[in-house]
Amino acid sequence: MEPNVDSSYVAAVYEHAVIQTDDPRIPVSRSDALRNMQKNLDIYEVQAAKATKQGVQILVFPEDGIQGFNFSRLSIFNYLETIPDPQEESWNPCTEPGKYNNTEVLQRLSCMARHYNLYLVANMADLQPCPLKTDPSSSCPPDGHWQFNTNVVFSSDGLLVARYHKQNLYFEESFDKPPQPEIITFDTPFAGRFGLITCFDILFYKPTIELVEKGLLSFRVCIS
Repeated sequence: MEPNVDSSYVAAVYEHAVIQTDDPRIPVSRSDALRNMQKNLDIYEVQAAKATKQGVQILVFPEDGIQGFNFSRLSIFNYLETIPDPQEESWNPCTEPGKYNNTEVLQRLSCMARHYNLYLVANMADLQPCPLKTDPSSSCPPDGHWQFNTNVVFSSDGLLVARYHKQNLYFEESFDKPPQPEIITFDTPFAGRFGLITCFDILFYKPTIELVEKGLLSFRVCIS
């Protein structure tokens, strides 16, 4: 059943000057990676507080705004978190922080959405296993896992409601192209259903035109 929608809603997009290490191609420890990302998340927190005071119902943060960009495949590794598929399970990282290890960024974003009572869209780096050993013919990378440029969406109570892997990469050696294009949507109580794309995706039929043909509003997350 479609949710009841208002005649109007308030959305905000934050343009962020990302804070990152001087040379992102040098690998760092998980603790150092978290310390770097928390600097950007601290700024996100301030902006979320401002947004909710202005009546914002959905807040969109930019591509690579949490960890930065220009990584190698190896150097981004400790910035990755394994993001569960919300189409397969229900998880609120803020209220269930112990369910998964190494999900500090997901927890921070979830609690941000919950505390400020708004839908929150952010971009981060996702680590997913792939069947290299069981299916050598698959598109699995030689190191045995996928690394995806990923949008996540949290509802106003902190529930993870959407996860989208960027399909059309733009000189992003740290990330993999998903094996199959994803058409990812999420519902809101104030504006109905939205679709997700990321930056360079906007130039391609999949997923952008498919979402338009479905009559969906789309949030485009891009570097700014």
